[in-house]
Amino acid sequence: MMSTIFPSLDHIPAFHAVMTSGSLSAAARDLRLAQPTVRRHIEALEQELNTQLFTRAANGLTPTTMAETLLPLARAVLEEAAAMHRAASAQKDALAGVVRITSSRVAAAHVLPPLLSQLAKDAPGLRFELAATDHAEDLTRRAADIALRFTPPKQQSLIAAPLGAVEVGLFAHPDLDLPKPQDSLQGIPFISDDREGIILPAIQNAGMPLPDHVVLRCDDPLSQIAHLQSGLGVGFCQVKLATRLGLRRILPDWTYEMPAWLVLHEDQSRIARIRFVFDYLKTQLRHWM
Repeated sequence: MMSTIFPSLDHIPAFHAVMTSGSLSAAARDLRLAQPTVRRHIEALEQELNTQLFTRAANGLTPTTMAETLLPLARAVLEEAAAMHRAASAQKDALAGVVRITSSRVAAAHVLPPLLSQLAKDAPGLRFELAATDHAEDLTRRAADIALRFTPPKQQSLIAAPLGAVEVGLFAHPDLDLPKPQDSLQGIPFISDDREGIILPAIQNAGMPLPDHVVLRCDDPLSQIAHLQSGLGVGFCQVKLATRLGLRRILPDWTYEMPAWLVLHEDQSRIARIRFVFDYLKTQLRHWM
């Protein structure tokens, strides 16, 4: 009876080398190992298989009938191991080249950098192009390989992985002096958008009185966040991002959720490097957003 379910693969090359070369010394040269090391592999394999593979004599090792029976099986194991190595190497080689990603400006600046950095470590052959824009790039025209979007794609040729909802709240710098109690946006310096016309209607639709002191109007969300960090006023920010930036939440009962999707064209999903990046981002973005 075998002492283990499967013999260790570490010992099989030594057995195969001794069988094909005819001696311990020749096997050691072929494997570039010390002769005692090859002998230990043979002895360990015999112990694991609970059988004698060679008879020992002054002139060397003589294979037993069992060794002759096992030789083609050992050869098959080594061939399969080599095939596995070739497949892994081919996959690694395939993870090289450019992957173009499009995302919002906020995600490009605050969410993607650590993720792309880790991807570059995992697959050094990858190169990235990042289109930071708050307008949807057309993946059907190959404007990008992968898109992080906050609106669901409509084209049937696109594959969309839901990332969940991104929670948005009202935040300010911890040192910003605000009136108490903080039960509305009245009397609070507020940072709003300018021509986009998104923030104030969202507040109104939530049934809250509009802020009466808009201290800054700006359509660039990165600039809005920078002015939140400077202590200029209160404004919108993704909750997880605001927490990482050390901002203080204002009116925590007010919240807004933005569903997010990671999208790629079905044709691009067959390209190894693009699929690899897509699958990685799909997993990691759920924790970051």
